[in-house]
Amino acid sequence: MLHHFYNLGALGYSAPKKVLTMTYSGLELAALVKMGVAMASADGKFAEEEKIAIVMELAAFGVGQSDVEGLLRVSQTMEASQAFGILASMTTEQKKYATGYLAAIMASDGEIADSEVKMWQLICTLGSFPTMNAHEALSFWHSH
Repeated sequence: MLHHFYNLGALGYSAPKKVLTMTYSGLELAALVKMGVAMASADGKFAEEEKIAIVMELAAFGVGQSDVEGLLRVSQTMEASQAFGILASMTTEQKKYATGYLAAIMASDGEIADSEVKMWQLICTLGSFPTMNAHEALSFWHSH
């Protein structure tokens, strides 16, 4: 499923479009990627636009081409319970940003399936994220 997922050039990567004020550890990013892939796949397909949204954000966080593959490997082998524990231990600001990032992945293919919304809500609940609607989450994500 993640075949060529880590190849930034093949996915149309050029350069990050925004300067990020948020920071995450490698394990936090791996947990976010794990949940992003699960959410994006909830509708039965993992669109190229969703892959691009995930990889572009990693690049914006300074994860280079050579490190993306390792990060994806960690996210794939991480248990869901471990990922939720990592997400739940993040700061409130990190959680708000993550809520928006996941919403951006969900919307990146131009259609938001009910199954993706339900998965987004479940991830936000199990990750102890602040209660936000998609608009609030995307606004926070865009401004940080």
